[in-house]
Amino acid sequence: MMAKLNRLGKISIWVAPAVAIAGTAIANEPGMAQAASNWKHGISGRLDDGVKQLLAQVVTTSRDGWVARDQQEFERVVWLLHREIGVLRGVLGDVGGMMDEIAAGYRSYWLKVGSLAASTFTLLLFAKRLQSSPHTSLYGGLLEKFVASGLNGAVAVLTLTLVSGLRGVGEVMATATKKNHQFAYVAPSGEGRIDFTQATIDVESFPPFQAPVTSGELPAGADDFDWTEPGAKG
Repeated sequence: MMAKLNRLGKISIWVAPAVAIAGTAIANEPGMAQAASNWKHGISGRLDDGVKQLLAQVVTTSRDGWVARDQQEFERVVWLLHREIGVLRGVLGDVGGMMDEIAAGYRSYWLKVGSLAASTFTLLLFAKRLQSSPHTSLYGGLLEKFVASGLNGAVAVLTLTLVSGLRGVGEVMATATKKNHQFAYVAPSGEGRIDFTQATIDVESFPPFQAPVTSGELPAGADDFDWTEPGAKG
């Protein structure tokens, strides 16, 4: 598209502002479209069907050979993970959507600029032809300036519209970056730091797990088992 505008600049010096303005909107639109596809399908998409099917299989497999309440708690945690993965997938898909909107904005911009350039090219050739005759030279010059003025104004408006759209997307991305920065301060540090090594449970003093003879029942010796709260002295 810039080649068409540069060609117009060789025909008429009056379209130089349009060429300069459009030059500020040059971007790698194919790269943006590829990035959007990677976010939506390469990253977000892989957290959809494949993960859902795997988690369902894990839950089904866990129902064999487990004590009922243990399995129920495991299943609850798995479905909690399933829900959070869905949220993450949605966020990643939104990032891809924003990238796609940016690429679509540039595509729309350059298609409109290209259409204007094609129309302007025809009119400028007609204006130059009028200028070649002494009888119509004045009208040709006026037509050239009028057409160039229209092109300059249209390109300026289209560029401002593109910038406005990019500003909105930029604000969303800035907010996402700020939230990501805040994640670094979720875990307390310094005096408020949590020592997770103190949250472990020593199970060496307990006997190894023995599966019950009948599924769903408690294992042998469970009646004589006294639960001791972690950290409490028995």
